[in-house]
Amino acid sequence: HTLYIKNRHFKKWIYENEIHIFNFSKLGNKQLDLIKSGMKSAIKLAKLHFKLFYGNVNRFRSLAHKTNSDELLKIFLDERKKSHKQHASVFIFNNPIKAKDYVIKDGEALTYVSEGITIFSFDPKVNYDNNFLRCRAKHETLHLLGLNTHHEDTKVKGYDNAKCIMEYNAPTINLCSKCKDALLSFWSGIKHATKKQFIKN
Repeated sequence: HTLYIKNRHFKKWIYENEIHIFNFSKLGNKQLDLIKSGMKSAIKLAKLHFKLFYGNVNRFRSLAHKTNSDELLKIFLDERKKSHKQHASVFIFNNPIKAKDYVIKDGEALTYVSEGITIFSFDPKVNYDNNFLRCRAKHETLHLLGLNTHHEDTKVKGYDNAKCIMEYNAPTINLCSKCKDALLSFWSGIKHATKKQFIKN
C-alpha cells in the first residue's frame, strides 16, 4: 500500500468513494447489471463504502474508436482533471484493446490500481454466460481494490490451496481466505497511512 498512497491519483479516487461504469459495448442492461452485481460483491468483501453508478458516456465521446491502452489512459486522466471528477472508472468496450505486450479481448480486462481505472473488452458476437460476467467483474474489481496479484502468484504458509476467484481464469465466484486476508490487510494499511476510515466495522 505504501507505493499506492504516494500516488496523487490513488488518494483522490479512494477519497471519492465512487466507481462509475461507462459502457461503450453492446452489452444489454441485464448483462450490465450482472457486471454491477459482481462489482458490488467485491466491494462488500473488502468491507468498503464505495458506491456504484452508471456514467454518462458522452463525457468520453473521443474514446469510441481508440484501441491503445496508453492512449485511453491519457484521455481518461485528462478528462478527470478537466471535469474535477476524481471517482474510479470502469470502461467496457467491444473492440480489443492493445496493451504493451498483449491484447485484451473476450472478457479480459486491464486495471490501473493507482489511477483507479479498469478497461474491459467483450466480444459483441459472444453471448456471455451470467456467471462468467459476474466472476470477471468481481475478479477485476478485486484487482482495482488493491488485490493486484493473482492467487497462484503468492504462496503463504498456513493457508489451504482452495479454489479462488483470483486465479487467472476466475474458476469460482469465491474468494479464498488467503486472498481475503491480503485484501483486508491492504485497506488496514491504507487506513493507517491516511488516518481515514475506509473499512466498515
